Amino acid sequence: MHIFRILLILASLMTGTLIAQPTVSLLEAFRQRSISIQVEANGGYMGQAIRLLLRNNSSTSLRVAIEAGQLLVSEDSSVQDLIVTEPVVVDLIPGAIRAAEVYTMCTQSRNMSPGAGEKFRLGDMATGALLKLVQLIADRDYYSASTAQSAVWTVSSGDHTGFIYGEDTTMVRHLAQTVSEATGMPMSDFMLTPRRHQITNIRTSLECLIPRHLRDARLTLQDHTGQVLRTYFEGRQVEQGFMQWRLGASHTLGDSARLWLRLTDGETLIYERSIQPTDTILPLKRYDSQAVLIYRAPEALAATVGVYDEAGQLYFLLSDAYRVPAGMHRSTFIIGKDLPADQTYTVRIMAQGRELAREPLRADGPAPVLYPVREVSGSFSFVQAETGHDLQLVIVDSEGRPKRILYTLHTLNPGRKTYTYRFEHRDGPDAVFYIRLTDAAGTVLQEKEIR
Repeated sequence: MHIFRILLILASLMTGTLIAQPTVSLLEAFRQRSISIQVEANGGYMGQAIRLLLRNNSSTSLRVAIEAGQLLVSEDSSVQDLIVTEPVVVDLIPGAIRAAEVYTMCTQSRNMSPGAGEKFRLGDMATGALLKLVQLIADRDYYSASTAQSAVWTVSSGDHTGFIYGEDTTMVRHLAQTVSEATGMPMSDFMLTPRRHQITNIRTSLECLIPRHLRDARLTLQDHTGQVLRTYFEGRQVEQGFMQWRLGASHTLGDSARLWLRLTDGETLIYERSIQPTDTILPLKRYDSQAVLIYRAPEALAATVGVYDEAGQLYFLLSDAYRVPAGMHRSTFIIGKDLPADQTYTVRIMAQGRELAREPLRADGPAPVLYPVREVSGSFSFVQAETGHDLQLVIVDSEGRPKRILYTLHTLNPGRKTYTYRFEHRDGPDAVFYIRLTDAAGTVLQEKEIR
């Protein structure tokens, strides 16, 4: 019994010491490096959508205040950022790690709502109208109401107050008035009529092959009548080839509403697709690779270089003005692109409607490494025993692939010959090359290793 009393006293002292600590904001503690933070989504656009894992790195106990208005920034630019709508205080003894489930709301209605497991980082505190609104949401305990989420989107997206409605007219009035006062937005579109508020959240994407360069591209969400509900971007230039836009299409029109994503260039419709709440996002495969193409150009050409599927459709334009001098060439192209996973691709050089070269694009190939430019120079001496015709002096790599053609020799008389060479490469400090004299059939007549 005596030991039990001592333990109670010790526990009381420890608790008292912890409570006596001054409260520090989450942002301040993080900036002072007193704590480290991991932020992960539970999934959903509102509610207890975020889990924060806090670690006390200091030698003293801390009371950390997670304040309403704290912004959490998604590591995926297509996923909505979040804002804390209910303040939470977390007590941490030195070295302690604690998790906190935090009420948040989304702040970017044009993006997708977070999925479970998606990562976030700590942002700044909100300011102005958005901060005033979330402080009202926290004070009035509106943090689990979809009407309040619509009010947040109204402020962050600049929508009119007509988007704020619900069955609780007191809540609706408080939210609409706060938004109007904080933003200067008129109440002309606001109607205080009790209506059930339900947000349909759609995580979707738009994939299409762009047939040409777009100069005035616009992507919108429209209802079945063609009315624009949301504009994702406009006045944008978009390159020819494959594009994927990952989007959020949250709305209050009901799950059965017929909605369309439409991509236009000026007045021309480029692509459209209907969307549903059951939509999923097409998975893509990352291609971080390089392609080496060896080819001969019969004359100086202006070529197009791109990544094509087997049907010859352009998926990714590498260059639309690639200058190719006449002669033998070895060209290396670095590719970094997300492409549909169920396709086979090739890198092709096209000029005047014909193909100069192609090389398969491998997703599982070694990652490209760009070394600094190195210059190699020297001289090559040999004895020519007899007269030769249509010979070439060429630099090749360790695999025998042409690096540069130095000279084309229509006639080479007998005797001792010396040729100087100089070329640049990015093949790394250990790269080995050979300078070779070859005949018209490609037979090696003379050879020297160079580094």
